[in-house]
Amino acid sequence: MHILMLCTIYPIDVKDSYMTNDLAGALVAAGHRVQVVVTDWNAPFGRSSYTVRSEDGVDVFIVAPRSITWFGHFVGKASKWVLSSAFAWWQMRRVLGGKSFDLLICFTPCVTVAAQLMWASKHFQTRNLLFVLDFFPYHHHSIGLLPGGFVFAIARRCEEYLTRKFHLIGCMSQMFVEYLYSHYRLQAHQQVKVTPIWGPITPPPPIDRKIVRGKYRLPLDKKIAVFGGQMTEGRGVEEILAAAAMLKDSRPDLAFLLIGEGRLEYLVEARIAAGGNNILFRRRIARADFLGLISACDLGLVCTVAGVHAPAFPHKTIDYLRANLPIVAAVEETTDYGRFLHEHHVGVALPAGDPRALAAAIEQVADNPADTGAARSCLEEIFDVKQRVAQIENAFATIRS
Repeated sequence: MHILMLCTIYPIDVKDSYMTNDLAGALVAAGHRVQVVVTDWNAPFGRSSYTVRSEDGVDVFIVAPRSITWFGHFVGKASKWVLSSAFAWWQMRRVLGGKSFDLLICFTPCVTVAAQLMWASKHFQTRNLLFVLDFFPYHHHSIGLLPGGFVFAIARRCEEYLTRKFHLIGCMSQMFVEYLYSHYRLQAHQQVKVTPIWGPITPPPPIDRKIVRGKYRLPLDKKIAVFGGQMTEGRGVEEILAAAAMLKDSRPDLAFLLIGEGRLEYLVEARIAAGGNNILFRRRIARADFLGLISACDLGLVCTVAGVHAPAFPHKTIDYLRANLPIVAAVEETTDYGRFLHEHHVGVALPAGDPRALAAAIEQVADNPADTGAARSCLEEIFDVKQRVAQIENAFATIRS
């Protein structure tokens, strides 16, 4: 197949992998050709577009965002999505207009690639595949990133309209499927399948914990609970900091390591400055290095926030399992992530929004680490990116016929 992938996150460095480049590289390894068009939110506004071929043989066309910045934060963000998509569409027409593709792959939110999606699906007459990673605008509204009322109604209509353009929709779990059907009007011919998250599943190279902890200036005499991810709303950063504060005096043998970047970095830095000496903060590093770092820790943290009714399935799960870490998850009750941890014997879960319960669970797992031998079988059974490639190939054969 000749595959076109539209996305807003695509690391070029194969060491710094994400779901998008993991999948594209695996598709190329399976004999397919992949063209990616990525609107790079982290690129400077107005930078020229360019094409690069990654080490794993994927052709990547990179477009910088566009935005109106002089009308305030909300207008700037909304215009970034609209104008960036329109500009990427115009650039795609120029660069890819004379080519042909069999399959179009996108990821939610669809509105971030709306113009490219509309043009590409019509111009190339592709079969279309959507992976639902979150539920826009429901999730964004529940964590305070999108207002309600008229703005929410328009955003919901747009996302639903775009979602109806896909022949096949992959959802991260069964509760994702149920939520999709209950909140979006789909067309009768659209197929919806459970399609778990994916990634490379090879374990990281063996490490010397003392050397790794020394490299990243981590204490040698403490057990470390690690959180890796974006420091943004909806990630439970405040709850983790609150749990750390509760354990600061009673458990001097425990430390909390947060790795990432985002709008809420200041909360972490402020808590450290206010005397949170059991909290450690390191900025985002490449995934290969991240795996080595968390392998020197003792347990992995997954946190969301209370009051969010859209299900979630955190991608960092794969990294924690690859590093053989037990997982402590404080998650909303509307997701089946906690049931997944229990059924596969890879962690414990509790409702989000209760820092005291989170602190108690961290203590329990730190003092009585579970047998994490189940991590390897879980990775092979559920998360291997090669399984997603096989699913795509089988699904394409079905929808083409």
